[in-house]
Amino acid sequence: MNQNYKTDAEFEEFLTSIGGLENGYRIGDKPILSRGYFSVGNGWLGIIENLIKDLIKLGWNKQIIQVKEKFGTLRFYTNELPEKGFETMVEYTNESTITCEVCGKEGELVNKKGWYTTLCQVHSDLNDVIEINGEMYKPSLFSKIQNGDLYYDAFYHEIKKCETNNFFNPWCVKVDKY
Repeated sequence: MNQNYKTDAEFEEFLTSIGGLENGYRIGDKPILSRGYFSVGNGWLGIIENLIKDLIKLGWNKQIIQVKEKFGTLRFYTNELPEKGFETMVEYTNESTITCEVCGKEGELVNKKGWYTTLCQVHSDLNDVIEINGEMYKPSLFSKIQNGDLYYDAFYHEIKKCETNNFFNPWCVKVDKY
């Protein structure tokens, strides 16, 4: 069973069970109990939950600055950490590099059009899919568009059918139905 993926409700239930976290920017404000404070996909919420539990065991004061994804890995910023806290954070950051941010299953760090993200094979493939009017198409980069081929016109955001053998448009890419 996948322990990394958590629904928003499950994660907020966890935050409530520990009395929430303290906003490190506005010390004294009401506790952070909302999943919305965590700018990552649900596939990493279990990693964050385990990190928080381990830091609390080490004596962490539960002050948090920011939690987000950056360059495809988990970033967890705090005001201060207890002894062994940094090593614990590094351990969970490393776990995020092999865990799909979307579903929590085994993943890998990939470069998608200049953006680094950690995804499983399914979500990596879906990341490369173009969706138009509920239909999904897989781009075939570097393939010539020939008569009868389907192609995606990025300028008009439409799928079209080629009607010539000498077709070239820098805004277009050949696609196949997914």
